[in-house]
Amino acid sequence: MLTLKHYELLTTLAEELHFGRAAQRLGVSQPQLTQALKQMEELVGTRLFDRTKRRVELAAAGALLLPDARAVLRHARQAEEVALRAGRGLTGRLSLGYIGTVAYNGVLTKILSHFHTQAAQLDLQLVLMDLDRQFPEVAAGNLDAGIVRLPYPNIPPELDSRVIHREALWIALPTTHPLAGEEKLDLAQFDGADFIATHLPPNTGFAAAMDQACAHAGIKTNIVHRSPQFASIISLVAAGLGVAVVPESLHRVKIPGVVCRALSDVSVTAEIALVWRRDNESPPLQQFLASVSAALPPI
Repeated sequence: MLTLKHYELLTTLAEELHFGRAAQRLGVSQPQLTQALKQMEELVGTRLFDRTKRRVELAAAGALLLPDARAVLRHARQAEEVALRAGRGLTGRLSLGYIGTVAYNGVLTKILSHFHTQAAQLDLQLVLMDLDRQFPEVAAGNLDAGIVRLPYPNIPPELDSRVIHREALWIALPTTHPLAGEEKLDLAQFDGADFIATHLPPNTGFAAAMDQACAHAGIKTNIVHRSPQFASIISLVAAGLGVAVVPESLHRVKIPGVVCRALSDVSVTAEIALVWRRDNESPPLQQFLASVSAALPPI
C-alpha cells in the first residue's frame, strides 16, 4: 500500500524532475530516493517516471497519479491541523454559564472577545443562569464552566474557582427620592429604608456583599421585595417601591425613573468568579481557562 512518503516522493520529484534536488528537499540521499521510487513503482505495477542519464520525465501513469497524490497530501495536512487545533482546544464544544450582570460590567465582553480570536471554530454554548443553579450544573458536568458570584456555601469539592473581578457597591434609588440629587451618598443614610434585594440568602453571592456592607454601615434594612435579576430590581426601584444596593455596573443600565449613586462609606466589594470541575481536562476548557487568564488581569 502506498504511504504518504510515496505520495510526497512523487509530487516532489514531479516538481524538480531532478533526483539530486528532489532528494535534498526530502532530506534523503539520492540512492535512497532511487530505491524508494523503485519500491513505489513495484507497488503500483508500472513506471511512474521515465529517466535517462540526461533527464527525468513523468510517465503517463505518474501524470495520472499526480493530482490524486497532491490531494492526499493536502488532506493529510488538513487532518494534522485539525488534530493540532483540537489538542489546543480550538475545536469541539464549550458550554459556559454566566450571570446577567457580567454583561453590564464588561467582564463577559472581554472574555468572549479574546476567546473568539483564539478559538473561533469552537462551538461555544452560552447559558444565562442564576449562580445558585450554576454550581450544581458545573459539578454535574452539564456546564464546562460558570461565571458566578462568590461566596457560595458548600461549594462542591470537585470544583475549582478563580476570582476574576471585584465590583464596588452602589445605591439605586427613585428619581423622586429626596437624596436623588446628591452625587455621592452614605449607606448609613438609608437606615430603616425599604429595600429591594436579590432572592439569595445573606451568605450567598451579591446578597452576602450587601449584608456585609449594611452591617459595616450599622443599618437595618426592611426588605420589601426580592428578585433574581438586577434588571427587575431596578425596575421595582423605578416604580418607587424602595431602594436597592446594586453592583456599580448597574449605573450603565438606563431605566427612566432611577439614579445610581456611589457609596462613600462602603469598601465592601462583590466578587465575580469562574468555576469549573477540577478533573475536566478537555482541550476546549483548558484553552478557555488560558484565554481568561490572558484577557483579564490577575486579581
